[in-house]
Amino acid sequence: MAFRALTKIKVKVDVKPVMENLVFRLHYRYTYIIYMVCMILSTLYGIIGKKIDCMGGVSSASYMKVVNNYCFIMGTFTVDRLHDVKIGAEAPHPGIGPVLPGETITYHTYYQWVPFVLFIQGAMFYVPHWLWKMWEGGLFKQAIQDLAIRDYLGSNLKNYFSREDMYRTLSRYILHYMGRHESWAHKFFFCEFLNLLVVVATLFFTNWFLGGEFFTYGVNMLEVVGLDPENRTDPMSYIFPKMAKCVFRSFGASGTIQVRDVMCLIATNIINEKIYIFLWVWLVLLTSVTSLWLVFRLLTVSIPFFRHFLLKLHTNEKARIHVSRVMEHCSLSEWFLLLSLAQNMETSVFSEFLTRFATELTASPDTKPINNSKEEF
Repeated sequence: MAFRALTKIKVKVDVKPVMENLVFRLHYRYTYIIYMVCMILSTLYGIIGKKIDCMGGVSSASYMKVVNNYCFIMGTFTVDRLHDVKIGAEAPHPGIGPVLPGETITYHTYYQWVPFVLFIQGAMFYVPHWLWKMWEGGLFKQAIQDLAIRDYLGSNLKNYFSREDMYRTLSRYILHYMGRHESWAHKFFFCEFLNLLVVVATLFFTNWFLGGEFFTYGVNMLEVVGLDPENRTDPMSYIFPKMAKCVFRSFGASGTIQVRDVMCLIATNIINEKIYIFLWVWLVLLTSVTSLWLVFRLLTVSIPFFRHFLLKLHTNEKARIHVSRVMEHCSLSEWFLLLSLAQNMETSVFSEFLTRFATELTASPDTKPINNSKEEF
């Protein structure tokens, strides 16, 4: 019975016609979502528990509440010398112990800003897509009409029988506006470059935000994974210490200033360290993939034969003889529009359109062959 129920499940695939490639979508869709989820996770301890819990040796709950709020707002610190010592013998926790005169300490205040930074960085990954949608203005969706895979391969047969009219409309549109898509294509290429700029800027800003430790964060973690937890120095304790110190000053009963050296458990850093190790891996991979894609884009811009080859990949055997004729008259921008159409159409549909377009292109008196070898970006 369970198998019979599963066989009745229908899966609807909604493939929207889009110009953005997979690398572009990795930025504005997946990376944006990842940062928003990380931002929410970084605030969980403030909702379901304590962000920080300090031990001051005082039984008064109201007093310790003030200490917790003070230490979270003003920040905590660790002793640099005590990060590399034997835990349990020379120090109770990494970086925790008495401060000797003249030795260096590291203050930790950035964890209270983590949700805000994650939100702003996530929003920045959406900016190139927002700019492109504003510049593009729905032109591609209007040009492709109902020839996209989602519309053409649906249950409505009207698109199939009226495809000749849509071929004619699309061909005339490209012929009429031939040579006027230069800024349109260049803006898209600029947004692709802006994606790389955003991810590189995110890497450098995060490294600055975490005190210069982010670039080597993932590498250091991989180096200590296989070591004995009792004898290794956890690199996360430098950036996201679970235990840290805080100095709280108050008036005593006689009016004298009392100084309390308290030790605090920073619960929010337990999730922060996991968030940033994942972001380190994701950003490194995203930077590599985006850089390789821009090299590919540079090849398409500078080598006409490569553009010719890519367009051929999206046509069937019968329509490939028309690719050379189309490429003789199309500039870089027209080629990019045709390739975008091909990526959103079924192969047979695009092949039929390209055949129709090649016929009208050679018959039109207003089109002249373009010397692709001299074409510049």
